[in-house]
Amino acid sequence: MDNLIDLDAAARQIAQRRGEWHRLGITAGETTWRDQADVWPHRIVTDRAAVVDADSIGVALAKGSQEGSVVLFTGGWADFFYWNGEADGPVTDEAPGWGDPLDLAKFGQLLDRLTKLLA
Repeated sequence: MDNLIDLDAAARQIAQRRGEWHRLGITAGETTWRDQADVWPHRIVTDRAAVVDADSIGVALAKGSQEGSVVLFTGGWADFFYWNGEADGPVTDEAPGWGDPLDLAKFGQLLDRLTKLLA
C-alpha cells in the first residue's frame, strides 16, 4: 500500500484533541496502531515503539451509550463509525477518502465531526 499520509502526524492530531474530549465528557481510548510488517492477522497495539511499519492508526470515543471510532490508513482512507447508543438507532459506517485520499486536515475534520456527534 502506498504511504500517502504520515500516521505519526495523525497521532498528534488525536493527541491535540484529548483535552477537549475530556472537557466534553467524552471518553477516549488509547491510540491504536497496526503494523503492516507483522504477520497476518495484524495485531492492534497501543505502543507506537512496538510498530515497525505502521499502516493504520485509530481512536475509539464514547459518551454515555454513544460510541464512535476513526481508523486512518496510510493509503489515505479512513473507517468512520458512529452509533447513537439507541437499540434501534442509526449507525454511520463510512470509508471517507476511498478513491479520493484524505490529508491531515481532512483527517482532523473527521475527528471533529465525531466529536460533534458525541457532544
